[in-house]
Amino acid sequence: MISQLLRDFGALFVVSDPGASLDRPGGQRDNLRRLLLVLIVAAGAVIRFWGLGAVGLHGDEKTMALPVMSLVEQGLPLMPSGMFYPRAVGQLYLMAAAVMAFGQSEWALRLPSALCGVLLIVLTWKVGSRFLTLPWNLALTAAVAFLPSFIEDAQTARMYVFLVTSVAGAMALIFAWERSGRVQYLVAAVLTMLVGLQFHTLAIFASFLVFLPGLLQGDPRKLWAGALAFAVIVAGFVVINAWIGSEYPHSVDSDSGAVFNGPHAGGVIPHLKYVWLWVVSVPACVFSLWVAARHGILMALLLAAALVAEVTLAWHLAVLLGISGWVIGRRRGSLSPQRLALFFAVSGAIAVAQAVYLVTHAAGSPQQIVGAMLGWPSVWPFISIVGYSAVAVLLVTGSLACGSWLLAHRKPVPDHLLLVVLGLWIPLLMIGFIKWNIPPRYAAAQIMPLLVGAFAAAQWLAQWLVTRRVARATSEAPRVLVGGTAGNALPVGFPTWGAVAAVLACILIVNPLYVAQAVDSSYASHPDHKGAAEFIAAAHPGPRDIIVAEDVLQQTYYLGHVDYWLVNKQVAAPFMHRVKGRWVDFYTDTALIGTGEELEQLVERPDRGAIYVIGSGENQEDGRRFMRGLGIAQALQSQPFRPVYRGRDGLTQVWKVDAPPPSVAKGR
Repeated sequence: MISQLLRDFGALFVVSDPGASLDRPGGQRDNLRRLLLVLIVAAGAVIRFWGLGAVGLHGDEKTMALPVMSLVEQGLPLMPSGMFYPRAVGQLYLMAAAVMAFGQSEWALRLPSALCGVLLIVLTWKVGSRFLTLPWNLALTAAVAFLPSFIEDAQTARMYVFLVTSVAGAMALIFAWERSGRVQYLVAAVLTMLVGLQFHTLAIFASFLVFLPGLLQGDPRKLWAGALAFAVIVAGFVVINAWIGSEYPHSVDSDSGAVFNGPHAGGVIPHLKYVWLWVVSVPACVFSLWVAARHGILMALLLAAALVAEVTLAWHLAVLLGISGWVIGRRRGSLSPQRLALFFAVSGAIAVAQAVYLVTHAAGSPQQIVGAMLGWPSVWPFISIVGYSAVAVLLVTGSLACGSWLLAHRKPVPDHLLLVVLGLWIPLLMIGFIKWNIPPRYAAAQIMPLLVGAFAAAQWLAQWLVTRRVARATSEAPRVLVGGTAGNALPVGFPTWGAVAAVLACILIVNPLYVAQAVDSSYASHPDHKGAAEFIAAAHPGPRDIIVAEDVLQQTYYLGHVDYWLVNKQVAAPFMHRVKGRWVDFYTDTALIGTGEELEQLVERPDRGAIYVIGSGENQEDGRRFMRGLGIAQALQSQPFRPVYRGRDGLTQVWKVDAPPPSVAKGR
């Protein structure tokens, strides 16, 4: 039975075969392919090394640089507090080797990332060859070479470029296993994923790709092999994640961080007891059975579940259930437009009533109200990934919509949609159950499936358009089999048009307007922590002078030590632990000044010298008002604080409070 179900599932897809196209390498074409590939890789390498050390450390580079220097000097990756830093240990050793070879500098710290970024371009060619013909694969490789986010990751001493590269390597090995059936490739893919988990545990969300060969080929043996590989990867994740967690001390309160992870409008929504869900489900089932009308009990159940989800303010889930019900029902024949229209009318009435209630009860901003109505799983991870490429997301979304339409009409769909489902849609859906919102980098493991799926969708669309145009013009045009959707006959002139379309897709996905900014790394787009530290060092603070830093890790790296960490205590809470009766940052053992009142109390100390407050040019989306909450911003804007330095970024500042006169200090 399982074998038959697998065969039926595999029959839903048209398996792509780029090697059967006119783009098969050979002779001059092979030489041209190699030349173009070398040029793309070379260009990608140049822009990754261009200005690699032009700016000081920024973002989370500090959390890598500090243990790297400890590794160089002491042989262990320790934070200044003595805490063992367990994340991306392999990268820490690579960075330490670069520092030992080339000396301590930002360039050396970022060298492994830049080299890994070049490797990613090469691996992209291998990954793309599974779904794409020659021009489209070159376009994909060029997009990875020039995508601004990838350039930035390759110029940053953080683990995200290693994460993406590990996923790309695993994908290439999985496709090699699919093609050859040699289990050695699957074993290598699992090992690569385990290495990726060591760089970042987010790699776990790419592990669903091991199921792709078995599902596409309807092969039970490959499916069970993929399941075993998946189990090994999950076990590796559990072990690595537990080890990393064991090295972190217990925080004050992990729920008191900067942003509450959930829809802010949820507080005004009346609680709906579970018994009412059962009550609602009865009319929902009756109504859905009427709408489905001889199209199967499964469609009716899915539509009923969608209605219940709507009532419980889970519209994201409701839409998914509704689309699934429509696709399954439509495969059994045409649906009644009148009954579907009534179903949509009922759903619309529910949505309007809920929106009016939330607005009239001042549930929050429009975005917060939308978030409350969408519910869990959160839709915002899907929106966050747009930060990598809006065009790529549109292409993938459009291809999923087209695929749903084809499935509903009992037509096969291109196999890249399964890649998108396993590598992008399911992982983001799972993240949406865990986190309400994420920064784009938290979806890094899904970027390669996104890009491959986007170019495969564009290739499929281009082939469909050309086929349609030729079919209208003549039924006698000479045709040959072209890869991407095996079985489609396309005109001889398609490769030329395909190459043009591929170049256009690459340009749109990359967005050249942002490429120059990513390549030209400067303080126009990066905070100047280094300049502020150099200013403080040049001032030669005395033994009684006090250094306060908003970014305690950056300034600890550059200055060796700071006395206090200045930040809203609600932001600092997850990073604090108690040492000898006082709360300090667990990375550096630096005491916290978490309110404006505490900062003013520091000024009143009679035994102090001058106070230097080193501001941060980061987290400036709101002018850093939140980070300087609880009166900190007001204190910095008042006397006796006076600005004495502004960084090259125009945002980083240093304030100084002069030491009290000797007579005043004695009088106190």
